[in-house]
This record gives sequence, structure tokens and C-alpha cells, in this order.
Amino acid sequence: MLGLGVFIIKSSLCYADAQAILEVDSNKKWEIKFNKPISRYTVYDGVQIKDDKNNICDLVFYIKDNNTKIVVECIDNFKKNKVYTLTVNNSIKDENGRKLAHSKSIKFKVNNQTESDLELENNHSNCFEKNPIMGKSDLVAKSMGDYVLSHNKNPKTSIDIYSLAKLFLEEGQAEGVRGDIAFCQSIKETGFFKYGGQVLPEQNNYAGIGALNNEPIGKGAWFKEARDGVRAQIQHLKGYASKEELKNPCIDPRYNILRNLGVCGSAYYWEDLNGKWAVPGKNYGEDIIHIYNSIKKLR
Repeated sequence: MLGLGVFIIKSSLCYADAQAILEVDSNKKWEIKFNKPISRYTVYDGVQIKDDKNNICDLVFYIKDNNTKIVVECIDNFKKNKVYTLTVNNSIKDENGRKLAHSKSIKFKVNNQTESDLELENNHSNCFEKNPIMGKSDLVAKSMGDYVLSHNKNPKTSIDIYSLAKLFLEEGQAEGVRGDIAFCQSIKETGFFKYGGQVLPEQNNYAGIGALNNEPIGKGAWFKEARDGVRAQIQHLKGYASKEELKNPCIDPRYNILRNLGVCGSAYYWEDLNGKWAVPGKNYGEDIIHIYNSIKKLR
């Protein structure tokens, strides 16, 4: 049976008090190591930090060393005099879908003069799998729309969110692209359709096509209707993932750029879009898949 190993504290500056609560620095980054690669998509729900009022901290995950190390950072620094609990639970799986035998947790509090490192050792099999951009959707429009509304009750879209989700499924099916995951990409790009970045809601541009960080807001591509914006996004994804010709007339303003650069078919997986669709784009594809997996749980 696979089991979670012991905690290893590397820093001599870290100590436990009488209640076995470690003292760490306020900007502590936790390092969790495994002796074999893990499935990165089970990490997001498998590692959690809560404060002493049971509030869940917003975390950023960095998966390194060929999926054998997780670095966990809190978006907001840990607060002094609060006690936190870091938990690695048994939802982390190996390639055969087997969960960890046991969950592990550790308590800590902030002391700005100390810093520690945490390692967890595991017996895991290699379970990393990439997700193709091309393929059939398996989500339904209702769960896709419900997920958005659970995070943003008033999405800034030109049509209702369920109709938009349906467009992604239809346009994706037409080109053989995972339209359901393309919708997840739009959730990431627009912040649950709240916008506030380089693209305006009225552009019907759901994936930042043609938008650059150093240019004025609204300089990216504009589309007359929601379907046009969805179709362009699907076509752009197909341009990265395949060398096949488009089924519908091309309305993606940057599709021919991909062809002229010879990069069509260079990003078969969502994870391959890191640093291509978005720059620097660290964990760009992984974040999209995390959203997809979250929607799957609603079904």
C-alpha cells in the first residue's frame, strides 16, 4: 500500500514548541518533496493551508523537478500570532488512480526571525499525463455556466453565460477542439468574465487574442458577435494543436501568423501553451485543466 512518509525539517532555525507548533517566517514557502513523480492535477485539492479560524488560505503552487517537488506559497503573507495548519491529504493520486494511504498535517505560526523547510516523502508511481487540445468535449453547458455563476453572479458577456458555453461546445465540435476546455481557458483569461485586464467585455474576445501587456486596453482583436469570438479562439487553438485545415472560414486574425511561422501543430497539449499563448505563461495550461477538473466535480 502506498503511504505518505514522515516530515523532514531541514533548517536548524526551525523548532517546535511544547504544542508541536513550528515557528516560521511570515513569507514562508513550504517545500514538499516526493521520491517519485506525482499527478500535478491532484495537487490543487491535495494541499491546503487553513488559519486558526478555519479560513482557507489562497495558495500558489509551483511544481518542479519533474513533478517530484511542490513549492507552496501563500498569496498574502502569513499573519503573526496566528496558528496555521498545512495538510497534505490523500486525494493526491498515482498513475493508477490510487490515493495516498494517509493524510499528513503540520501546525505552524509566524516568527519573523525563523524560517523552515518541510519535506514529505512518498512512495508514488509516475502519474503525469498531458491533456490534448483536440478531442471531444465531455462537459455540458449547464455545469459550465453554473461554475461561472458560482464565482461571478454577473458575468460581463454579450449573451447569457449558458448560451456562451453552448457556443464553445458547438464551435469546438466543428473543428475537433475541446470546446469545453476552451471555455475553461476563457474563465482563466477573463477572471470568470469579470475582465479588468487588457481586453474589454464588448470585444467578444474571450482569450486575449492580439492583446499585449504593454499596449493600451482594447487594442486586441474585436469581434462583432459572441460566436465570432468563440470561433476565432477555437481556430487559434486548432492552429497551435494541429496542421489540419480549418472546417469553417477563418476569422481568427492571427491564424495565418501561426501558419507563416511554421508553428501549427507545435502545441498538441494544453500544457504546451505555457509561454506560447501567454507570456511568461507559467502553469498556464495546468491552471486551465484545474478549472476543467473543478467543473467536472459539479456533474
